[in-house]
Amino acid sequence: MESNKLLNDLFLTMRNDYAGWTAKQARHNPSPFVTMLGQAYYDRRMSSLLVLQAVNQYCAGMRDRNLSFALAESESYHPFSRGFTVRRSLEGMFVDGVTQELRLQPGDQVLAINRTAPERIVKNLPNPLLGSDEPEREQWNGYLKMAKHLTVRHSDGQEETLELAAYPLDRPAAGFVQLLPGGTVLLNPGCLDDPDAVQRLIDKNRQLLDGCPRLILDLRRNPGGCEEALLPLLPYLAHRDATIGELFGDRRIRTNYTKMNCSRMIHTLRPYLTAADSEVQAMARELIAHYTAMSGQGWVEETEELCAPAQTMIPRRGPEEVILLTDTWCEKEAELLVQIAHKEGRAFLLGRPTMGTLDYRTPVQVRYDEFTFTYPMSRTMASCEGHGVDEIGISPDDLVPWTSLECTQDLLLVRAMQHSFS
Repeated sequence: MESNKLLNDLFLTMRNDYAGWTAKQARHNPSPFVTMLGQAYYDRRMSSLLVLQAVNQYCAGMRDRNLSFALAESESYHPFSRGFTVRRSLEGMFVDGVTQELRLQPGDQVLAINRTAPERIVKNLPNPLLGSDEPEREQWNGYLKMAKHLTVRHSDGQEETLELAAYPLDRPAAGFVQLLPGGTVLLNPGCLDDPDAVQRLIDKNRQLLDGCPRLILDLRRNPGGCEEALLPLLPYLAHRDATIGELFGDRRIRTNYTKMNCSRMIHTLRPYLTAADSEVQAMARELIAHYTAMSGQGWVEETEELCAPAQTMIPRRGPEEVILLTDTWCEKEAELLVQIAHKEGRAFLLGRPTMGTLDYRTPVQVRYDEFTFTYPMSRTMASCEGHGVDEIGISPDDLVPWTSLECTQDLLLVRAMQHSFS
């Protein structure tokens, strides 16, 4: 598909089918990206990578991480990571994590990206592309993928300019349980995309988790995965025995059943009609019938289904003292777990506000040749009624501003160990 047709269809989708249009339309500014691609076409340097960059910048400007635009892997394109992450505060920008780029160390100060100071980049960027106006919540990964050079000052005072390398995508970290001084237990469930893996982790460490005097649950860098993976963790956040329905609380949503949304959902479901598993086939038939019946009805208020029967009991387990560590990169299902914990009131929330991704649901996928565009078609009633979490996240009980010291020291964990419940 030609880029102009792709953009026209994408922007039409945003206006008519995207659940967040009413809330986000003031951020809709396609002109810079239409101009970017038009100039590239005129200069005969149009490429799939340029389209990927332009649309992703547009999505970033809308500030909804439920919007995504991806290019399929091919011989000419491989999704990649820079092998490190950065974070900015009033002190400056620093490398706060290293996964594969061993020329860098946590704590290195970033002086320039492509010879330009980070502060100047922020000042000059059109249509805020970093996801936030707060330095410590800025999202730099996409910008770094477009950069070629990074100038840093190492801990020994030496300055160095590096040509950035492309590494394979970082794999999600595995979950773990760690015994800390005084019998405190640290639980990091890992990426919540595998319910069985989370359940195995809990089962393997059940005696330790149930018998410890203090439990620290770390969700600071958790991208979420699926709601079913939350179930093994709920006993340690529930303040009493409760049903899944009681714990998940308000599931009211408004879904935009446009003809286009329903057609796209049916198209996505059709391959499952011939799945080997008969239950999958039956579910696909049921959902296709649902979207066929709802096609063209527009906005409909309904209740989002739970991942298990609402009356399923969740028994309260674990110690009286539970601390939940949160930060900007806690999102989606992990953020939902924080929301449940906040509502239950048993766990003490420590750290920084979560990402703020819970207001939009029901992702729809659209294929444009080698591209895939994903957008949500539902919005929570909490958001519609003015008390959603979009862009602001869920605030902790103890808000601790980020500083560069956290690049080399786990200050939040130390603070959690020192916290008094009395």
